[in-house]
Amino acid sequence: MFPELITELLQDGYKVNFSAPGHSMYPTIMANETILVEPIDPATVRMGDILLYRTNGRLVAHRVIQIEKGPDAAMTTSQLSEPAQFQIPVKGQSPLLKHRAPQVNRPLSETLYFVLRGDACLSCDAPVTADQILGKVVSIERNGCSVDPYSFTHKLGCLARRWTSRFKAILN
Repeated sequence: MFPELITELLQDGYKVNFSAPGHSMYPTIMANETILVEPIDPATVRMGDILLYRTNGRLVAHRVIQIEKGPDAAMTTSQLSEPAQFQIPVKGQSPLLKHRAPQVNRPLSETLYFVLRGDACLSCDAPVTADQILGKVVSIERNGCSVDPYSFTHKLGCLARRWTSRFKAILN
């Protein structure tokens, strides 16, 4: 119910704020801090943005670490049934057969794919399409104050927290 409500509000152009559970964005977003999310056009997303997206019926807010463009075309059955062409390597090349896919004419329209990861996570999320993007985190409420997650001072504070927690782990 909650993910559907947030999705509908953002798609209608409203800003939303809610408590963000979890630790995947530590130290940028602490568990249960309130975040403010506003709608965003996926074409304007930049590396480093923290996006709220929907996957498997739940909401996730993670940082964009890569943006890729992929062809938005499906091969026709006649193109799929074409036999693949193989080349025998010549002297000096790899002894493995080299596969050359048949040439396929594709339209120039491309789809954006976003690779995201939580700041505290080691692995990336599955690629996200523009259709899954709901909004961008624009503010975090911390100790009664509104914090810009993209400001230099906030990034510096996160770096200090990260190093402090690493030193604590080493000393213990």
